[in-house]
Formats: sequence, structure tokens, C-alpha cells
Amino acid sequence: MKNSLINAALAALVVTASGAVTYAQSAGTQQAVSKDQLVVGKRYYISADSLNVRSSNSTAPGNIVGKLYRNDIVEVYDVLNAATPLVQVKIVKSSSISNQGELYVSKDYLSEKEFVLPLSKYFVIQNVATEKTRVYERCTVTPDCPHTLVMETDMVVGRPEEGSEEDPNAYKTWVGHGKISEWVKFYQDGLGFYPRWYTKGQDISTIPKPITDSMSLYMGSQRWIVKNDQGKKSNYGAFGWYAAKLTPEGENGGVNYQWIHGTMGWGKDGSKPIEITRGKMINFFANPGSHGCTRVENRAVAYMRHLLPVGTDVYRVYAREATREGYPYRRYANQTSSYKWQYMLLTNGAGESNGLTSDAATIRAQGIRAILNVNLIEQGVYEVDRYPTVAPLDYSKSAASGKSGDRYEIDDKVKNGSNFRGYFLIDEGRFANYAHPSYQATNGAVRTSGLADFRNSVPEFLNARAGSFVIPPVNGK
Repeated sequence: MKNSLINAALAALVVTASGAVTYAQSAGTQQAVSKDQLVVGKRYYISADSLNVRSSNSTAPGNIVGKLYRNDIVEVYDVLNAATPLVQVKIVKSSSISNQGELYVSKDYLSEKEFVLPLSKYFVIQNVATEKTRVYERCTVTPDCPHTLVMETDMVVGRPEEGSEEDPNAYKTWVGHGKISEWVKFYQDGLGFYPRWYTKGQDISTIPKPITDSMSLYMGSQRWIVKNDQGKKSNYGAFGWYAAKLTPEGENGGVNYQWIHGTMGWGKDGSKPIEITRGKMINFFANPGSHGCTRVENRAVAYMRHLLPVGTDVYRVYAREATREGYPYRRYANQTSSYKWQYMLLTNGAGESNGLTSDAATIRAQGIRAILNVNLIEQGVYEVDRYPTVAPLDYSKSAASGKSGDRYEIDDKVKNGSNFRGYFLIDEGRFANYAHPSYQATNGAVRTSGLADFRNSVPEFLNARAGSFVIPPVNGK
């Protein structure tokens, strides 16, 4: 792939009234398809990132029975009359819908050609087992060249200690492949259970104070426990500064609405809110653990918002970690020191889709005025860790600590062998003989979904070449 494609700007996200989410240069470039261009009995690719499927010839919200995703295949059964934007289809290939009854979709998102997005410069690998998020710069020099780590940070995954009455694994993070479909600045869930970190027009002084300004982390965290609009105890600002929505989004063939987002606390609190989320005391009063979303500290998610455009690939795995090289890593000799990123968190773009970045250089270049306590909430420097640190299996650590390397304890009752399959080489951003752990063997603790290319196989650019690698020893078992 040519570098010009790697560096090409990815299109903006467009959501239409017909229920399609698609990438386009602007809303005006989405071309309507005339029905006389469609052929009954012919097969077409879905060109939208996601597209509502309906049970009747109506765009009313009550008849949506599922979603199709980009490059799913349908066959046109009936183009219907010119007054409706819908056509009747049969499902030919879909990972999310098996229903073969009367189904209807918008005519405007059927394509004769398979859609291929330009490759993003960066991609993300989140290891659920070790609770680490890593961002890599994609190597395209040769087909089998190693990728380069540009960011490593701790994260908190969906909490395993709880579940629903129907499913004890309901709040665990799923593994698989998704893409960033949208960034939201100061996101709030649809029910308003978790209040925004900041709401447009809000007096900045009413935001809870930094956690680390208190005598203890516990006391500081209590400031962030509030009553929501339903009168229930909740965590203020639980989604943090930014949230990245992923696609395919749903529970049938998607990522189960499990986004990437920040957390409570300020930038000056650093990773302390992540540590608090793992603790027991705050969970007793108002559990801040997610329902499967992956959470990183606010400065980290702000840097990711700056670095990763819409369309960026996100791969979630459950893997043992290893390295190609032995320590110290020669490829990273120039990255032993952190990269110092200057940020400015402004109120501008609050609540907006793909709202303003917090990159100080970008804000200055755009000539945006920043006035403390008017639109400037906080500014500082985030030291981006760019040096690989392998997280070994260490059963002397508790799973909840984030340091055991087996967050969902899939090998807890295994006496011989392991439910882990293969290794993640963190210095290359590639996998050696990897497969997702079995859903059955782990009693449902690890569930695979998302795009089809990373369910039962590994994309070629993520496959490590043959050769030796360094596996850290297992401790405490």
C-alpha cells in the first residue's frame, strides 16, 4: 500500500435519517441511488458502515430488526414503488442477521463493488488479559515488516465481578476487530445515568475538584459520586474527556456497544482514577467499572483523540505477551524517554461529534483563544510512554490489580495446559500462533465478535514472521 494511501485523510462520519452510518467527505457527497439502476435478483454490497434492516416498508423506528454492516451482501428481491426509499432484500452474507423473512433496507447504500477504506496510519491493540492499550504506527515498507509502538498505557476493562441474572459474563469486554466510527467530547450515555464530565454552558467551577487534591484518594473520589437525574448514586464524568465509538456497534456481530473512553478525575490526577476504579471502596458506593467499555486515563484518551482519526482499526485480544527481541530493545533505543505532548482542555466542542481536539499546537494554529476558567479548563503535559513493557503472567498478583496478566482468570482452574493460544509480540504489534481463547473452554469469559477478519483468523499484516521470540516466565503457579 502506498504511503499516500496511508496518510490520506479519512472521511467524516455521516448519519442519515434512513439509519445508515457511512464515511463521506461531506453529507452532500452521499449519492442517492435511482431504483431504475437496481436489478431484481442481483447481489449488492452494503456501502454504509452500518445500515438498519426493517421488517416492513416503512422508516418508522419501531420496525428495525437488526443492522447490516459494510460489505455484507444482499440480493434485491423487489425494488417496490418510487415513493419509498426502501427496497426488499434477501440476506446473502451477514454476520449479524440470519432472518430470511421480509426485510427492507435503504436503496441508497447498495453497491456493485466491495468497499475498501484506505489504511489508517495507526492501529490500536487492546489486550484485555493484561489491561494494556497500545497504539502502533503501521509499517508498509515490506509485507512482513514489524510495526512500531507509539503509545502504551494502562486501561480498565469490563468488570468480571458482576453480571446480569441471565449472564454472569454480561459486563466483560468482548474481543475482536472494530473501527473508530466517531469521537465524542464529554460523552454522556443516552439515559443520562452517568453525567457528562462537562456540559456546554456549565460553570467550570462546579466540576468536582481533582482527586489528588484531597488527603486520600478515597476522599478525593467521593467528590465524584453524585446523584444523577434519576436520583440514583452515580459517577460524575464516568466517560471522561473523550469517548471513541466503535463499529460494527451492536451485540449481533458487533462490539456490543463497548467504546473506548476516559474516566473521572482531571489530567493532573494522572492514572490515579484508573487505580481507584480497580479498588474496592469506591465500588461499594457507586461502581465505576464499565459494562464492557475500555477505560484509560483522561490525558491518554485525549492524546488518542488527537492521534487516531475516524476509521482507525481497534483490535481487542486476550493474549499472553512476549517480545521478538530481548531487553533492551534495539528498535526502541531512541524511544526510552517519553514523548511530551502539550494539551489544552477547552469547553469548545462540548458534547459534539468529533469535537475539538485538546492538542495545544492545533488549538494555537487555529487561532482559538484560551482563557482560564472561561473556556480553558486545564492545560499541561502528558508524557507518552513509547517504550514496550511486557506484562507477564503473574498469579501472585490478584486479577483485579490489573497485573496478573489474566484479568478474567481463564486459567484459574486449569491444572494442565492453558486456555491461552499463542502470543502477542508487543514490540512488533504482531501475533505468533495466536487465536482467541475458546468461548466454551473459558465458560463464556472470552467472547469473540466484531469484523469477520479477526474472529477465526489473524489479518496478514498482524501475523509475525517465523523465528524465535522471548517469552517471560509464569510466576506464582
